[in-house]
Amino acid sequence: MIKTIIVDDEITSRETIKYLIAEYFSHIEISAEAESVDEAVNVITRYKPDLVFMDIEIKGGTGIQVLKQLNNHDFKLIFITAFNDFAIKAIKFSAIDYILKPINEFEFQSGVERAIAAINKQNNRTSTDSLVVNIESLKDKKLALRTSQEIHLVNFNDIVHCESDNAYTTFYLNTGEKIMVSKGIGEYAELLSEYGFIRPHQSHLVNIEYIKKLDKSEGGYIVLKDKTQIPISGRRRQQLIDILNRM
Repeated sequence: MIKTIIVDDEITSRETIKYLIAEYFSHIEISAEAESVDEAVNVITRYKPDLVFMDIEIKGGTGIQVLKQLNNHDFKLIFITAFNDFAIKAIKFSAIDYILKPINEFEFQSGVERAIAAINKQNNRTSTDSLVVNIESLKDKKLALRTSQEIHLVNFNDIVHCESDNAYTTFYLNTGEKIMVSKGIGEYAELLSEYGFIRPHQSHLVNIEYIKKLDKSEGGYIVLKDKTQIPISGRRRQQLIDILNRM
């Protein structure tokens, strides 16, 4: 049996989760419920669940505060939450599953099936630890970049540009350091677009602050202050020119 705990201060949400578990996942056992930060910390510590469903905003604080108070994150976590753009970005970057309220039963089934697969692989702690780092770092305009060995906290302003190679993205910093992570550039483009980054090409993401000029010859390319040349795709060329003209 897979032991689970439901952390949510809305009774209707807890009842929906319990119903869906009973309907589709007979091998999942609900060990306890909680509706506040303190209760959640207590029951998770006591029952040592395999799976936790948790709302972001609960009585006494947030689900993130619960995670920060726990010594052991060795469980799979699924957030059940009303839309919160900031938190969802941190969750997404940490490979944590989330399901938006009102709960859709098909999304719920898919999320729980992924959780069960992760539990069987015993890889829960890394993603949950990364979430705690990411949710805190984004508040300070920092990005937590996780490699196989380390987690680097990088200021947005220190990122010069990023380059993708299939499922990997390399971050080039103003110190000359390079950090490669195993995530596609598309997810970072979505986050960093709010902080002065543009995507002139499918494989490149550039911090506007480090652009020296745009050369329009031969299809066009960007020249950075360190003389790096970044290609511009044809379909993004005019959009990029318009952005730079507005600066």
